[in-house]
Amino acid sequence: MSAPDRVSARIESVTPLGAGVREIRLRAEGPASFLPGHYLQILHPDGAAIPFSIASAPQELPAITLHYLAQPDSEDATRVESLLATAERMDLLLPCGDCGFTAPLARPLLALAGGSGIAQIRSLLHSMLPAPVPLRLYWGAARADDLYLASELDALATRHDGFTWIPVAEAASSDPRVRKGRIGDAVAADVTAGELDLSSWEVLIAGGPPMVWGTVAALRHCGLSQTRTRSDVFDYAPRDDLWA
Repeated sequence: MSAPDRVSARIESVTPLGAGVREIRLRAEGPASFLPGHYLQILHPDGAAIPFSIASAPQELPAITLHYLAQPDSEDATRVESLLATAERMDLLLPCGDCGFTAPLARPLLALAGGSGIAQIRSLLHSMLPAPVPLRLYWGAARADDLYLASELDALATRHDGFTWIPVAEAASSDPRVRKGRIGDAVAADVTAGELDLSSWEVLIAGGPPMVWGTVAALRHCGLSQTRTRSDVFDYAPRDDLWA
């Protein structure tokens, strides 16, 4: 991948999506490019670089969409809030990461997303569908109500036969579709039941370090392959014992 570019972007809107997540709509004011699955960094005037998954597809440029969930006691959240409250523009660095995908997909893709990590997968879905190979998503959150893109994902699954998604929540839900537990548990259960063979899939895990580490730990003995599994966490928060 070529070196990322610094791009100025105008803040067009900030809209609640649900579950505390806000959609930030930007418009790049210079040449910009990325692949679905890449992330960008917001460059704060104090020198901090704040990573964000890109939720929009490359074909939507110069429009760029981010999903923002403020974390309590986070210095980065304080920085982002100050920009959203006072700035008309922000500087970006993109594309970043090693999880960019090019169409068409060569292998079936299994996407595992936790919380607002769905932003990274959303860019892929809007870029890759319809795909010549199956694309399957497990999306997990603390509660079923936190799955704020459920209606959009249902619409995509209805429109594209090759795409399926499985909602997962740690808390019990009255919705019979929602699996109780964590993503790794849901996937492991499907492997055990013979409904999923991980050796047939390329895997992308999208979420924070604890979610990614926990998912790998739950699945590495179910056939999860290090060589066919990607996550940005492997680069910015690596662990030597993760695949041991």
